Amino acid sequence: MIPILPETAWREFRSAPKARGQNHTTHQALIVDASGQEHKCFVKASPQGYPMAFAEGMAWLVADALNLPRPKFAALLVLPVQKLRQCMPLDQHWHSISQVLAFCSATVEGKHVTSPWQWLARLRAAQAFKREDVAKIAAFDMWVENQDRHTGNFLRTKAGEYIPIDNEFILYTLVWVAGGFSCAHNSLRAQAQSLLKPAGYTKFEVSMMLASKEHQPAFMKATPALQQFIFAMVADPFRATATATAILQFLGQRAHPDWLANELGLIS
Repeated sequence: MIPILPETAWREFRSAPKARGQNHTTHQALIVDASGQEHKCFVKASPQGYPMAFAEGMAWLVADALNLPRPKFAALLVLPVQKLRQCMPLDQHWHSISQVLAFCSATVEGKHVTSPWQWLARLRAAQAFKREDVAKIAAFDMWVENQDRHTGNFLRTKAGEYIPIDNEFILYTLVWVAGGFSCAHNSLRAQAQSLLKPAGYTKFEVSMMLASKEHQPAFMKATPALQQFIFAMVADPFRATATATAILQFLGQRAHPDWLANELGLIS
């Protein structure tokens, strides 16, 4: 179960990103977990009714069961918006909000594959797409229906490991479209096709298919934690039951060993 921490867990503002993305609440802060251990984290929030924190929490639980590379710590946090406003500028959406649920994850020491120099970005990306762990991320994204994955939201660590970040657009049809939200579609599979030669792209898809064989046991492992998390996040028990049933059925069907191979047009 991913922990849900009170606002007192947000102890100290550390920094705001130099380049502010679409989410202007993103910042680094010192977060203290229930045992008292401190974690330097990236924290991001979203206005009420926006399912970012729910989706990020679900993604973390599935990634944990799959043993996908990820930050060492993650939690949901009641973010004290007024304290944050004293440390960094927030746009008009936050003027009347005092508390909101945020997602935080431990800071990863790594670099983006992207680069200001197009030739270098393309070279880094082409090298990344030859790695089985990137194919594993791509397979994970198709399983959980992540609508927005690109080379800007995974990192390469000093050890050469690729770690996905920003998993908020998972369960796109069930959570986002049903809630009236939408986003542009980005996927590692599409990027691989544009970067790799035909033989390399075929190898990438085969690696995706092989990685998907781990999805069914990961789904079985994650199911109790996913159910617990959904019931913690959805107050109404009838709505929580319906939500859990729909999501688990969706993930269970797509976790079948042959599902991704059929989607890719490969023989399992």
